[in-house]
Amino acid sequence: MTQQPYQNTQGIRGISPEASKAKTTSLVLGIVGLFILGIILGPLAIMQANKAERLGERATAGKVLGYICTIFGVIALIFTVLRFIG
Repeated sequence: MTQQPYQNTQGIRGISPEASKAKTTSLVLGIVGLFILGIILGPLAIMQANKAERLGERATAGKVLGYICTIFGVIALIFTVLRFIG
């Protein structure tokens, strides 16, 4: 009987692939959100960064970009509404 080799389901530093994926997704959403649909992509970037942090991976850049996108998106929405009102 042969024994199956141990398969490591975690990444190089012991972080799960899911955490790494969430970190990368938050960063990509934050960067894309700077250019288009920041009011939508910003909160999504923050949610993915929080998920990555819950799983043990630091995702500070994605979270910061998410907050920046959300703030700029809200400001753009306010200016757009004021433009149509006035």
